Amino acid sequence: MAKSNALMGSSSPVTFTTTILLLRSLLVSGQGVVLTSVEVPEHVSRGQDVELKCLWNLTSHKLYSVKWYRDGREFFRFMPSESPAKAVYDQPGIHVNKEMSTGETVILRNVDLSSGGRYKCEVISDGEFHTADKSGIMMVVEVPEENPTIHGTKHKYHIGDNARLTCVSANSTPPAQLTWYINDRKVPPEYLVQAPSVKYPNGLMQTRLGLSFVITRNHFQNGEMTLRCSARVSSIYHKTQQHSIDGHLTYNVPVMESRDLAAYSGSARSCTPPILATALVFAAMLVKMVVGGALKRYPS
Repeated sequence: MAKSNALMGSSSPVTFTTTILLLRSLLVSGQGVVLTSVEVPEHVSRGQDVELKCLWNLTSHKLYSVKWYRDGREFFRFMPSESPAKAVYDQPGIHVNKEMSTGETVILRNVDLSSGGRYKCEVISDGEFHTADKSGIMMVVEVPEENPTIHGTKHKYHIGDNARLTCVSANSTPPAQLTWYINDRKVPPEYLVQAPSVKYPNGLMQTRLGLSFVITRNHFQNGEMTLRCSARVSSIYHKTQQHSIDGHLTYNVPVMESRDLAAYSGSARSCTPPILATALVFAAMLVKMVVGGALKRYPS
């Protein structure tokens, strides 16, 4: 009997806790309150107004309250039984438009970089106070209007040259993701030179990514090579900058390796004098034969 009680004592807390969680889940999804949707935008731009939405179904009771939290701290409450029904609690970076906010919608005005975080909607029904909540993470971003810039470009590239360039993003938060392309093809990892990002006092960041490779014939398509850098911030910013070598610059890229061309040119120059000398000797012999034959045919 003592053994049986000991076993019950060791397992009952786990069983009890699991039972409570299951009952709570059944109450929330069954006869209490069901949250059908919580809409928190994933990325928003600094300075814009943001709309948060919370939709629910009450199965057997009236609404008691709707509460909104940012990172665990309440900043807005709607209680239809109270007067006034709406209450706002100050938090850094959160400015609620109280007049435009309702039980289902909360409007945040003029968000800044400190407004990001996890936003949670909690709905409580009257009577037995069934509770349901859902959350989503919002990040406030600042994206530039400028394109990224490419540094270290040259007007001429010969086969065998070392190309060394750096792509620099415009300031943003979060930092831009940079990608290099050659002729619209993503460069292999061994071409990339990683560089540290620069963070400024205003919270914005500048990203840099180097490109280094030895130029070969394969880097030219129809006599043209295009180097392109792409900067992306999530799905709200995507701009590129490119540097092309084409047109008259194509003629600065020899068909053969430069050392082969030099060897060919040198050998051609060294062969020219023997050819001329041989031609002169052959011409002299030909003249002698013609003159000698004429003298034999027509003796004086």
